[in-house]
Amino acid sequence: MKTIMWHAGSYQYDSMSGNSMTDYYTTVQLIAAAIVAIISFPIGLLVPVYFYLKANNGSAAGMGPWEVWGAIIGGIIGIVLVEILGELGGKIAIAIAVLLPILFMLLAVVGTFALGVSGTLAAPVAAVALL
Repeated sequence: MKTIMWHAGSYQYDSMSGNSMTDYYTTVQLIAAAIVAIISFPIGLLVPVYFYLKANNGSAAGMGPWEVWGAIIGGIIGIVLVEILGELGGKIAIAIAVLLPILFMLLAVVGTFALGVSGTLAAPVAAVALL
């Protein structure tokens, strides 16, 4: 018998075993994990495997949306942060994923002005030089 349950921001169906991946994760989260796995193959395969293992042993029921999205967006570092720090780790993983590209772009712009480099490779070269 299937029952409808509310979890992680969407309606999902509870299977009789209670250990189905769709019992704990939304379809969007599973698709995002699959995209991460494809884009960052083979290391990215750890994200869906992590979700499968959490769902299989039943510990996925305690995961909130910050933890799930932190593991998806942060990859291996996100998984480690989520396992160690829980929800706070998920928030940190998302913050790192958002702020790191912004920091790199800022360093590229500042480095270009500081070094006076011009040309097509000016920004990446300047950013690496400042690191």
